[in-house]
Amino acid sequence: MPSKRQSIEDTVKVPVKKFKRDSKILYSGWEVPHANYTLDSVDVKDLTPQVFYDTYVKARRPVLVKGFIQDPSFSAPSKWTNEYLTRQAGNQKVMVEERTSTAESYGKGNEVPMTFAKFISLLEAQDPLHYLTTQDVEADPETDRPQLMAPFVQALSGDFPITPALMGNLIPQNINIWMGLSTDGSTSGLHHDYHDNLYILLRGKKRFRLYSPGDVEAMYTRGTLLKVHPNGRINYVGEETTAYGADLQSDQAASAYSEQRLAEIELEAAERDLANKVPGAAARVAMAEERLEQAMEATMEVEFEDDDEDDFGDDGDDGEDDSSNDEMPSDVDNDSARVVDKTVKDPVSFSRIQTNRPKDELKAEFPRFLQAHAAFCDVNVGEMLYLPASWFHEVTSCNGPTNNGHLALNYWYHPPDAADNFAKPYTSDFWTNDYAARSRAL
Repeated sequence: MPSKRQSIEDTVKVPVKKFKRDSKILYSGWEVPHANYTLDSVDVKDLTPQVFYDTYVKARRPVLVKGFIQDPSFSAPSKWTNEYLTRQAGNQKVMVEERTSTAESYGKGNEVPMTFAKFISLLEAQDPLHYLTTQDVEADPETDRPQLMAPFVQALSGDFPITPALMGNLIPQNINIWMGLSTDGSTSGLHHDYHDNLYILLRGKKRFRLYSPGDVEAMYTRGTLLKVHPNGRINYVGEETTAYGADLQSDQAASAYSEQRLAEIELEAAERDLANKVPGAAARVAMAEERLEQAMEATMEVEFEDDDEDDFGDDGDDGEDDSSNDEMPSDVDNDSARVVDKTVKDPVSFSRIQTNRPKDELKAEFPRFLQAHAAFCDVNVGEMLYLPASWFHEVTSCNGPTNNGHLALNYWYHPPDAADNFAKPYTSDFWTNDYAARSRAL
């Protein structure tokens, strides 16, 4: 990694008094215990899905995992040479971020269309100005739900499991591939994402700086904080969600439709019993009709509220940086270049802080930042980082010893909110039902 990097915490040798948090911050997960903390690591062979969930997922605790996922279908580490990637997915179109210089952070610049094969050829020519990051995904024509991965990732999906065993019963949201080349180290900027992340490094080296969601006030985000759920899921004004990340309107609609369907099933069964002269069937029919009427009224109310929201054109999902928009725009054009600045396009989850500024400048402009405890973690090839939703992070990416760039596979998961339930880690079936529809296209 670049030797010129020096953390703010390198100058802090004693614990710093923490500021009092706002009552809207309900986060109850793990916190970084002191400044300049080195993240804990664990050998993957010492983990079972239950142990991993109880120790890290449930606690909302990031951890460096030594070793790859152990699923037999995970063959990417031995297969994913540039030649193989080109052969398997080279004809697929991708949008690649293009910087004007190596001094520019990723997340700002142009996205240009090209084939995956063309992008790989740029890396082989030692081009440090192009970076493959999250891709738009298309909606499945049958379910109208976004597909789980971009087409070029789908072309490689025989080399990795869709649902790694280690992650237990968490529900996948998206699967991405990150790829680039950097000799001096390229940075992501300080921000947070909205989903749990399993980050698997196949080439290169990554250095993570991490802050707890409980320190959101010290991160000086561009968005106005609404609240932090107990599991860490951050909400900003204008984009309130449930703790497990569902838009409130969508969640209410799903519950209403589910209740209506159950009422219909109950009424059908009662009417059959009435036709067969089963004792008590008439009373059951009356009760089922009342339940169905109430369910239909609730469904209509949600639909009317949806119409009101559509009039304002605000789906409340503007701030996601982890390719996690659950509804992609229908007018995305993958055949033309476009200007992209993710820190402006999706401003709310990005910090206004540049961490490499002098300490006295940071203290003057962002005084609380120096009171927040950072954890640091170097991720090398053959290792994985588990990062719970809404943990702030800044990532520095570098080439490995062979100078063949950096390459990572990452899984996004909807954040669980039923902490004590490994078998059913969500308080609602919303994402379970959604994933059932999305996975039919796989």
